[in-house]
Amino acid sequence: MEKTSGSKVKIRVVTVHLLIWLGFFMLPFIDESRAHISTYFFIRTFFLTLTLAVFYYSNDLILIPRLFLRRKNTTYILVVLSCILTIMTFNFIFAVILNRFIPSEFHHPNNLHRFFIPFFPAVFVYAISTAIRITGEWFKNEKQKKEMENEKLNSELAFLKSQVNPHFLFNILNNICSLARKKSDDTENAIIKLSHIMRYMLYESKDEKVSLEKEVEYLKNYIELQRLRISDKVDINFSIDGDPESGMIEPMLLIPFVENAFKHGVSYLEESKINISLKIEKDLLIFKVENNMIRKSVDVVQLESGIGLRNVLRRLDLLYPGKHKIAIHEDGTKYIVDLKITL
Repeated sequence: MEKTSGSKVKIRVVTVHLLIWLGFFMLPFIDESRAHISTYFFIRTFFLTLTLAVFYYSNDLILIPRLFLRRKNTTYILVVLSCILTIMTFNFIFAVILNRFIPSEFHHPNNLHRFFIPFFPAVFVYAISTAIRITGEWFKNEKQKKEMENEKLNSELAFLKSQVNPHFLFNILNNICSLARKKSDDTENAIIKLSHIMRYMLYESKDEKVSLEKEVEYLKNYIELQRLRISDKVDINFSIDGDPESGMIEPMLLIPFVENAFKHGVSYLEESKINISLKIEKDLLIFKVENNMIRKSVDVVQLESGIGLRNVLRRLDLLYPGKHKIAIHEDGTKYIVDLKITL
Protein backbone atom coordinates (compact mmCIF):
# COMPACT_ATOMS: atom_id res chain seq x y z
CA MET A 1 0.00 0.00 0.00
CA GLU A 2 2.84 2.40 0.92
CA LYS A 3 4.75 1.55 -2.28
CA THR A 4 1.66 2.28 -4.38
CA SER A 5 1.17 5.61 -2.62
CA GLY A 6 4.86 6.50 -3.11
CA SER A 7 4.67 5.65 -6.82
CA LYS A 8 1.62 7.90 -7.27
CA VAL A 9 3.47 10.78 -5.60
CA LYS A 10 6.48 10.30 -7.91
CA ILE A 11 4.22 10.22 -10.98
CA ARG A 12 2.57 13.47 -9.86
CA VAL A 13 5.96 15.13 -9.31
CA VAL A 14 7.27 14.04 -12.73
CA THR A 15 4.05 15.20 -14.40
CA VAL A 16 4.25 18.63 -12.73
CA HIS A 17 7.90 19.04 -13.79
CA LEU A 18 7.10 18.07 -17.39
CA LEU A 19 4.23 20.55 -17.52
CA ILE A 20 6.44 23.33 -16.13
CA TRP A 21 9.18 22.66 -18.69
CA LEU A 22 6.56 22.49 -21.44
CA GLY A 23 5.29 25.91 -20.34
CA PHE A 24 8.86 27.22 -20.26
CA PHE A 25 9.44 25.88 -23.78
CA MET A 26 6.23 27.45 -25.12
CA LEU A 27 6.86 30.85 -23.52
CA PRO A 28 8.88 32.37 -26.42
CA PHE A 29 6.12 31.46 -28.91
CA ILE A 30 3.72 33.83 -27.17
CA ASP A 31 5.45 36.65 -29.04
CA GLU A 32 3.49 36.77 -32.28
CA SER A 33 6.30 38.62 -34.08
CA ARG A 34 8.35 35.38 -33.95
CA ALA A 35 5.58 33.13 -35.14
CA HIS A 36 7.03 33.02 -38.67
CA ILE A 37 10.37 31.61 -37.43
CA SER A 38 8.82 28.18 -37.39
CA THR A 39 11.24 25.28 -37.79
CA TYR A 40 14.53 26.99 -36.89
CA PHE A 41 13.11 28.81 -33.88
CA PHE A 42 11.24 25.71 -32.69
CA ILE A 43 14.34 23.45 -32.79
CA ARG A 44 16.64 26.06 -31.24
CA THR A 45 14.18 26.79 -28.42
CA PHE A 46 13.81 23.04 -27.78
CA PHE A 47 17.60 22.62 -27.55
CA LEU A 48 17.91 25.61 -25.19
CA THR A 49 15.12 24.24 -22.97
CA LEU A 50 16.83 20.82 -22.93
CA THR A 51 20.20 22.26 -21.86
CA LEU A 52 18.55 24.42 -19.21
CA ALA A 53 16.71 21.38 -17.84
CA VAL A 54 19.99 19.47 -17.60
CA PHE A 55 21.52 22.46 -15.78
CA TYR A 56 18.53 22.72 -13.42
CA TYR A 57 18.68 19.08 -12.30
CA SER A 58 22.48 19.01 -12.20
CA ASN A 59 22.43 21.97 -9.84
CA ASP A 60 19.58 20.52 -7.77
CA LEU A 61 20.80 16.92 -7.49
CA ILE A 62 24.59 17.19 -7.76
CA LEU A 63 26.11 20.65 -7.33
CA ILE A 64 24.12 21.85 -4.29
CA PRO A 65 24.35 18.59 -2.28
CA ARG A 66 28.03 17.91 -3.05
CA LEU A 67 29.41 21.44 -3.05
CA PHE A 68 27.12 24.12 -1.64
CA LEU A 69 25.77 22.13 1.34
CA ARG A 70 29.31 20.97 2.14
CA ARG A 71 30.38 24.63 2.26
CA LYS A 72 32.66 24.38 -0.78
CA ASN A 73 31.37 27.77 -1.88
CA THR A 74 34.24 28.89 -4.10
CA THR A 75 34.25 25.64 -6.05
CA TYR A 76 30.47 25.76 -6.31
CA ILE A 77 30.43 29.29 -7.76
CA LEU A 78 33.18 28.44 -10.28
CA VAL A 79 31.34 25.29 -11.41
CA VAL A 80 28.03 27.18 -11.78
CA LEU A 81 29.70 29.91 -13.85
CA SER A 82 31.34 27.23 -15.97
CA CYS A 83 27.97 25.57 -16.53
CA ILE A 84 26.37 28.85 -17.65
CA LEU A 85 29.30 29.51 -19.99
CA THR A 86 29.01 25.97 -21.37
CA ILE A 87 25.27 26.42 -21.99
CA MET A 88 25.95 29.66 -23.86
CA THR A 89 28.73 28.05 -25.92
CA PHE A 90 26.79 24.89 -26.79
CA ASN A 91 23.71 26.88 -27.81
CA PHE A 92 25.79 29.23 -29.95
CA ILE A 93 27.52 26.35 -31.76
CA PHE A 94 24.19 24.55 -32.18
CA ALA A 95 22.56 27.72 -33.59
CA VAL A 96 25.42 28.19 -36.12
CA ILE A 97 25.26 24.58 -37.28
CA LEU A 98 21.46 24.57 -37.39
CA ASN A 99 21.47 27.77 -39.44
CA ARG A 100 23.45 25.99 -42.16
CA PHE A 101 20.77 23.33 -42.59
CA ILE A 102 17.72 25.42 -41.81
CA PRO A 103 18.34 29.09 -42.57
CA SER A 104 16.89 31.41 -39.98
CA GLU A 105 14.47 34.11 -41.08
CA PHE A 106 15.11 35.95 -37.88
CA HIS A 107 17.98 38.41 -38.22
CA HIS A 108 20.51 38.57 -35.36
CA PRO A 109 22.51 41.82 -35.23
CA ASN A 110 25.75 39.89 -34.68
CA ASN A 111 27.18 36.64 -33.37
CA LEU A 112 27.89 38.19 -29.95
CA HIS A 113 24.19 38.86 -29.48
CA ARG A 114 23.39 35.28 -30.51
CA PHE A 115 26.03 33.99 -28.03
CA PHE A 116 24.48 35.85 -25.06
CA ILE A 117 20.86 34.86 -25.75
CA PRO A 118 20.92 31.89 -23.27
CA PHE A 119 22.56 33.92 -20.48
CA PHE A 120 19.46 35.36 -18.78
CA PRO A 121 17.38 32.14 -19.10
CA ALA A 122 20.30 30.20 -17.56
CA VAL A 123 20.62 32.66 -14.65
CA PHE A 124 16.87 32.51 -14.12
CA VAL A 125 16.85 28.69 -14.09
CA TYR A 126 19.83 28.67 -11.71
CA ALA A 127 18.10 31.07 -9.31
CA ILE A 128 14.86 29.03 -9.31
CA SER A 129 16.72 25.74 -8.87
CA THR A 130 18.81 27.04 -6.00
CA ALA A 131 15.90 28.76 -4.23
CA ILE A 132 13.71 25.65 -4.38
CA ARG A 133 16.46 23.30 -3.19
CA ILE A 134 17.67 25.57 -0.36
CA THR A 135 14.09 26.14 0.81
CA GLY A 136 13.49 22.38 0.76
CA GLU A 137 16.67 21.76 2.76
CA TRP A 138 15.62 24.38 5.32
CA PHE A 139 12.21 22.74 5.81
CA LYS A 140 13.88 19.33 6.02
CA ASN A 141 16.33 20.55 8.67
CA GLU A 142 13.55 22.22 10.65
CA LYS A 143 11.52 19.01 10.56
CA GLN A 144 14.50 16.96 11.75
CA LYS A 145 15.22 19.50 14.47
CA LYS A 146 11.60 19.39 15.65
CA GLU A 147 11.61 15.58 15.64
CA MET A 148 14.81 15.56 17.72
CA GLU A 149 13.33 18.08 20.15
CA ASN A 150 10.14 16.00 20.47
CA GLU A 151 12.19 12.83 21.02
CA LYS A 152 14.27 14.58 23.66
CA LEU A 153 11.13 16.01 25.27
CA ASN A 154 9.43 12.60 25.37
CA SER A 155 12.55 11.00 26.86
CA GLU A 156 12.81 13.68 29.50
CA LEU A 157 9.12 13.43 30.39
CA ALA A 158 9.36 9.64 30.64
CA PHE A 159 12.35 10.02 32.94
CA LEU A 160 10.58 12.56 35.13
CA LYS A 161 7.47 10.39 35.32
CA SER A 162 9.55 7.35 36.27
CA GLN A 163 11.06 9.39 39.09
CA VAL A 164 7.63 10.41 40.37
CA ASN A 165 6.26 6.87 40.59
CA PRO A 166 8.92 5.25 42.84
CA HIS A 167 9.00 8.34 45.03
CA PHE A 168 5.25 8.15 45.52
CA LEU A 169 5.20 4.38 46.08
CA PHE A 170 7.95 4.67 48.66
CA ASN A 171 5.78 7.01 50.76
CA ILE A 172 2.61 4.91 50.42
CA LEU A 173 4.36 1.66 51.36
CA ASN A 174 5.73 3.38 54.44
CA ASN A 175 2.17 4.33 55.36
CA ILE A 176 0.88 0.76 55.01
CA CYS A 177 3.89 -0.56 56.90
CA SER A 178 2.98 1.82 59.71
CA LEU A 179 -0.60 0.50 59.78
CA ALA A 180 0.60 -3.10 59.79
CA ARG A 181 2.84 -2.45 62.80
CA LYS A 182 -0.18 -1.10 64.65
CA LYS A 183 -2.18 -4.16 63.51
CA SER A 184 -4.82 -1.76 62.30
CA ASP A 185 -8.07 -3.03 60.78
CA ASP A 186 -7.56 -0.40 58.11
CA THR A 187 -4.57 -2.23 56.64
CA GLU A 188 -6.72 -4.27 54.22
CA ASN A 189 -8.58 -1.16 53.07
CA ALA A 190 -5.27 0.63 52.56
CA ILE A 191 -3.94 -2.23 50.40
CA ILE A 192 -7.11 -2.15 48.27
CA LYS A 193 -6.77 1.60 47.75
CA LEU A 194 -3.10 1.12 46.93
CA SER A 195 -4.09 -1.43 44.28
CA HIS A 196 -6.40 1.17 42.70
CA ILE A 197 -3.60 3.70 42.80
CA MET A 198 -1.09 1.28 41.24
CA ARG A 199 -3.58 0.35 38.50
CA TYR A 200 -3.82 4.04 37.63
CA MET A 201 -0.06 4.47 37.72
CA LEU A 202 0.69 1.36 35.64
CA TYR A 203 -2.01 1.71 32.99
CA GLU A 204 -3.59 5.18 32.92
CA SER A 205 -0.40 7.17 33.42
CA LYS A 206 1.11 5.72 30.23
CA ASP A 207 -1.27 7.87 28.19
CA GLU A 208 -0.24 11.38 27.24
CA LYS A 209 -3.41 12.72 28.84
CA VAL A 210 -6.13 11.30 31.07
CA SER A 211 -9.52 12.61 32.08
CA LEU A 212 -9.38 15.05 34.96
CA GLU A 213 -11.94 12.85 36.70
CA LYS A 214 -9.43 9.95 36.90
CA GLU A 215 -6.72 12.24 38.23
CA VAL A 216 -9.12 13.52 40.89
CA GLU A 217 -10.06 9.95 41.86
CA TYR A 218 -6.36 9.21 42.17
CA LEU A 219 -5.93 12.17 44.54
CA LYS A 220 -8.92 11.02 46.61
CA ASN A 221 -7.45 7.54 47.06
CA TYR A 222 -4.14 9.02 48.12
CA ILE A 223 -5.79 11.34 50.64
CA GLU A 224 -7.84 8.45 52.06
CA LEU A 225 -4.66 6.44 52.53
CA GLN A 226 -3.14 9.36 54.38
CA ARG A 227 -6.20 9.67 56.62
CA LEU A 228 -5.67 6.09 57.77
CA ARG A 229 -2.24 6.77 59.19
CA ILE A 230 -2.35 10.31 60.58
CA SER A 231 -3.74 11.69 63.80
CA ASP A 232 -7.28 12.99 64.24
CA LYS A 233 -5.69 16.32 65.06
CA VAL A 234 -5.05 16.83 61.35
CA ASP A 235 -7.96 18.49 59.59
CA ILE A 236 -8.04 17.53 55.89
CA ASN A 237 -10.33 19.27 53.44
CA PHE A 238 -10.56 18.41 49.76
CA SER A 239 -13.09 20.40 47.73
CA ILE A 240 -13.97 20.18 44.04
CA ASP A 241 -15.81 22.91 42.16
CA GLY A 242 -16.83 22.28 38.59
CA ASP A 243 -17.07 19.20 36.38
CA PRO A 244 -13.91 17.03 36.36
CA GLU A 245 -15.28 15.07 33.41
CA SER A 246 -14.97 18.10 31.15
CA GLY A 247 -11.19 18.26 30.93
CA MET A 248 -8.04 16.28 30.17
CA ILE A 249 -4.72 16.57 31.99
CA GLU A 250 -1.27 15.03 32.04
CA PRO A 251 -1.30 12.12 34.53
CA MET A 252 0.52 12.28 37.88
CA LEU A 253 0.84 16.06 37.66
CA LEU A 254 -0.98 17.22 40.80
CA ILE A 255 0.01 14.54 43.31
CA PRO A 256 3.48 15.95 44.21
CA PHE A 257 1.86 19.11 45.64
CA VAL A 258 -0.49 17.02 47.78
CA GLU A 259 2.38 14.76 48.83
CA ASN A 260 4.39 17.76 49.87
CA ALA A 261 1.52 19.09 52.02
CA PHE A 262 1.32 15.83 53.99
CA LYS A 263 5.10 15.60 54.23
CA HIS A 264 5.64 19.10 55.63
CA GLY A 265 2.26 20.05 57.05
CA VAL A 266 1.36 17.22 59.44
CA SER A 267 2.18 17.18 63.13
CA TYR A 268 1.36 14.53 65.74
CA LEU A 269 1.87 17.03 68.59
CA GLU A 270 -0.26 19.96 67.53
CA GLU A 271 -3.32 20.61 65.44
CA SER A 272 -2.62 21.03 61.77
CA LYS A 273 -4.70 21.62 58.71
CA ILE A 274 -4.45 20.79 55.01
CA ASN A 275 -6.77 22.47 52.51
CA ILE A 276 -6.85 21.19 48.93
CA SER A 277 -9.16 22.78 46.40
CA LEU A 278 -9.65 22.09 42.72
CA LYS A 279 -11.78 24.37 40.57
CA ILE A 280 -12.62 23.99 36.88
CA GLU A 281 -13.73 27.05 34.91
CA LYS A 282 -14.22 26.09 31.25
CA ASP A 283 -10.67 25.19 30.13
CA LEU A 284 -8.95 26.67 33.21
CA LEU A 285 -7.93 24.48 36.14
CA ILE A 286 -7.24 26.23 39.45
CA PHE A 287 -5.50 24.01 41.99
CA LYS A 288 -4.62 25.25 45.45
CA VAL A 289 -2.92 23.48 48.36
CA GLU A 290 -2.42 24.99 51.81
CA ASN A 291 -0.71 23.40 54.81
CA ASN A 292 0.62 24.56 58.18
CA MET A 293 4.25 25.51 58.61
CA ILE A 294 5.21 22.63 60.89
CA ARG A 295 8.88 22.45 59.97
CA LYS A 296 9.78 26.09 60.42
CA SER A 297 13.41 25.52 59.53
CA VAL A 298 12.37 24.51 56.03
CA ASP A 299 11.82 27.46 53.74
CA VAL A 300 10.21 27.69 50.35
CA VAL A 301 13.49 27.39 48.47
CA GLN A 302 14.25 24.12 50.24
CA LEU A 303 10.75 22.88 49.52
CA GLU A 304 11.23 23.52 45.83
CA SER A 305 14.43 21.47 45.84
CA GLY A 306 12.55 18.28 46.79
CA ILE A 307 12.48 15.48 44.23
CA GLY A 308 8.70 15.52 43.76
CA LEU A 309 8.29 19.28 43.45
CA ARG A 310 11.39 19.79 41.35
CA ASN A 311 10.19 17.17 38.88
CA VAL A 312 6.64 18.47 38.63
CA LEU A 313 7.86 22.04 38.08
CA ARG A 314 10.01 20.77 35.23
CA ARG A 315 7.10 18.79 33.78
CA LEU A 316 4.90 21.88 33.88
CA ASP A 317 7.54 23.83 31.93
CA LEU A 318 7.74 21.08 29.31
CA LEU A 319 4.06 20.21 29.00
CA TYR A 320 2.36 23.58 29.46
CA PRO A 321 4.80 26.24 28.24
CA GLY A 322 3.08 29.60 28.50
CA LYS A 323 -0.12 27.88 29.64
CA HIS A 324 0.43 27.69 33.38
CA LYS A 325 1.16 29.92 36.35
CA ILE A 326 2.41 28.66 39.68
CA ALA A 327 3.20 30.41 42.93
CA ILE A 328 4.73 28.66 45.95
CA HIS A 329 4.94 30.97 48.95
CA GLU A 330 4.28 31.35 52.67
CA ASP A 331 2.27 33.84 54.71
CA GLY A 332 3.92 33.25 58.09
CA THR A 333 1.72 30.35 59.23
CA LYS A 334 1.02 28.40 56.04
CA TYR A 335 2.68 27.17 52.89
CA ILE A 336 0.54 27.87 49.85
CA VAL A 337 0.75 26.40 46.35
CA ASP A 338 -1.39 28.17 43.78
CA LEU A 339 -1.43 26.56 40.35
CA LYS A 340 -3.41 27.57 37.25
CA ILE A 341 -3.34 25.51 34.05
CA THR A 342 -5.04 26.14 30.75
CA LEU A 343 -6.06 22.62 29.75
